[in-house]
Amino acid sequence: MSNVFYFTDIHGMGQLYDAIMDFCIKQDPQCTIIFGGDACDRGPDGYRIMKDLLSRTNVIYLLGNHELLFVNAARAVKRYYEGIEPISPAYHDDVFLHSYNGGKPTLDAWQSDGMPTDILTKLEELPLICSYKNFDFCHAGGHPKRFQMLEQHEEYATEDDINHCTWDRNCLGFGWIPNRICVFGHTPVIHLAAKYYQQDKSLATAHPCKYTGFLDDRWTGAKIDMDTCACGNGRAYVLNCNTLQAYGFRDTDFDNQEIHKHNIEQFEVIQL
Repeated sequence: MSNVFYFTDIHGMGQLYDAIMDFCIKQDPQCTIIFGGDACDRGPDGYRIMKDLLSRTNVIYLLGNHELLFVNAARAVKRYYEGIEPISPAYHDDVFLHSYNGGKPTLDAWQSDGMPTDILTKLEELPLICSYKNFDFCHAGGHPKRFQMLEQHEEYATEDDINHCTWDRNCLGFGWIPNRICVFGHTPVIHLAAKYYQQDKSLATAHPCKYTGFLDDRWTGAKIDMDTCACGNGRAYVLNCNTLQAYGFRDTDFDNQEIHKHNIEQFEVIQL
């Protein structure tokens, strides 16, 4: 059986992205890779990473809030240069919000590429959720009831559904579908409230964290947060969904901020 790997929130860290993709393919050339969203912004290589993910037939690419930020900003810029949008990109709310969230490298790279609209359409059409065996994947984690509804009718997803799956952190305290595991990103583990951790709270510093025991006893499943803040501490993990092992990668030159001279090492394996 082919392996299924998951990682998320690489945020333009091209060297980490390349190392993880190479690792997955070397582990299993027939593998499926699920990327949980937020490929772009903050780091320098977000636009390249998005294009690469969209080009690969073995990748399931889920929509993240930063993909949405980029699409909205890019469409505003496109409208302005086509004479449709009267507000300059420098003052447009969507462009400002994207830039405030680290989007300038991504938007600049898209403009240097000729401002193609096909990538914007492809990003808008990315799925919100997917599942594999007893794993459910969603960028922001989501509420189990909403996930079950979208499983049946994702083609009818509303704007509220999209915002819930890509932005909402209010559901982190709820559990998950019994006998299933929700795997997500969006919220770096270091920022999760300690009360959500039922095991070693030190995991909140850098490692992916599996946690159980929630505000609503009806939802007895588990959640795994895989966002270890690649753009903030130079660390990223990929989860093998067949073995529940998470493989960690570290940008060894990250503290020096030598963006184009980084070296990557695989630094640990943890069993979730």
